[in-house]
Amino acid sequence: DRPFGVSGIRLLIPVLLLLCTAGCASGGENVDQRVQRVLESINGEPVVPRKANRIYIPMFSETSYIVPGVSRTLTQRVRELIIQDGRLGLVQSIQEADLELIGQVLLYQIQPRSYNEMGLPLVKRMRIVASVRLMDRQRGKVVFFEKDVQAFESYSEIAPPVSSEETVRERVIETLARRITLQAVTG
Repeated sequence: DRPFGVSGIRLLIPVLLLLCTAGCASGGENVDQRVQRVLESINGEPVVPRKANRIYIPMFSETSYIVPGVSRTLTQRVRELIIQDGRLGLVQSIQEADLELIGQVLLYQIQPRSYNEMGLPLVKRMRIVASVRLMDRQRGKVVFFEKDVQAFESYSEIAPPVSSEETVRERVIETLARRITLQAVTG
């Protein structure tokens, strides 16, 4: 009964909206020129440009007091994961790069989540927050900017399963590095 089917209608709706929007816009140019300009701007380019092959990742900075080594460890782990992924080559200077990944550790926080009968923290939660910006060096544009990329984990230093702050920090940094890497590689 239906000539287009549901999928045909789903494809037709955005095209009709585009044409209606172009036809309703005001200005001195004719409808054909407006439609052509809109269609040219839709290039099918992924978020990370196809021509980008090399990435430069400077040492992540810190905004305030962060446990020593967190920024360095996070930067190093992101670099390692980029190399393992293989879609982008890591370069040592910005002059060689198509992309630049700039990171900043914003927060390193440990919060008590529950207490034992003596009032000591039984369960704590470690949270590390970073911001990352991927720059397209060829076009001089920001590919993406994420203000709050975060990772966290709850743990206890006195109740089983016992984990030390250092062990949990390594796991949280690993999770955060994986999230940042995925964002950088896929956009």
